[in-house]
Amino acid sequence: MLDLIAAIKGNSAYFKQLQCKGILFTQYDCPQQVGKTGLFSNCNYISYVISGRRILSKPGQCLEMTEGKALFVKKGGWVAEKIASEGWCVMIFFIPDEYLKKFIIEYRPNLPLKDLPPAPTEQMVELNVNDTTRFFFQSMLPYFTLNPPAPENLLELKFKELVLSLLNDKSNQHFLSYLNMLNSVQPSVEEIMLNNYTCNLTLADYARLACKSVPVFKREFKKTFNDTPANWVTKRRISLAAQLLQNTSNSITDVGFECGFENQTHFSRVFRQRMGRSPLQFRMHTQAAPVNS
Repeated sequence: MLDLIAAIKGNSAYFKQLQCKGILFTQYDCPQQVGKTGLFSNCNYISYVISGRRILSKPGQCLEMTEGKALFVKKGGWVAEKIASEGWCVMIFFIPDEYLKKFIIEYRPNLPLKDLPPAPTEQMVELNVNDTTRFFFQSMLPYFTLNPPAPENLLELKFKELVLSLLNDKSNQHFLSYLNMLNSVQPSVEEIMLNNYTCNLTLADYARLACKSVPVFKREFKKTFNDTPANWVTKRRISLAAQLLQNTSNSITDVGFECGFENQTHFSRVFRQRMGRSPLQFRMHTQAAPVNS
């Protein structure tokens, strides 16, 4: 699983980037070559598609991102699928939780916080882009080529302009509801795990996503699921794999990848241990089973 922020920071010659107050701004033409890539970010981000198309997916959620669309993604992992012959030019703003919390406190009097809907539990939240917001994104492009770079205070003003524009759009109340929640409730261990169990992350990574130390995370995990993280993750992955094998025509390799297994050999070995059959045998058996009338 590729750490997207580390990859961007490690290749400034390819990924145009700016930084201010812990926020990373980047704009690039995606170099992805393989059909599907697992990606991870330990920061939330807002993305805007300048051109091209990608399919972004999680268990239970699949979004097609095309020109002019925007998305808020909570920290964690996801799969990006490259469409044959399609490019992918995108602008992304990586934002730590702490910055978002301070932002909401600072601008609370100016935000429409009355009668908000429940905060979304999905990791990927689609954002409405109105004319004002679209103009903002376009106006950011020249800043990536300025030499010397624009001062931090100007970049921060531009970023605040973006977020305020999004939050004052009634179509984005779900986004506002989530940011407002950050100041009172941290994402639960259950939400973190359900959104990220297909990601190849360490226990420390999961704990960091939940904003907890490893010992505290392990205690809360045990209280929530009455299981160990490793065993719970394996059970969830095998359960998802069984559903995909029975209900889709995805290849065995793709099923293993989508469920978070390192490779097909690992997937087949663990699946056989848990289910008593290889993935192929399980598919043949379940798809051949008669349907009860």
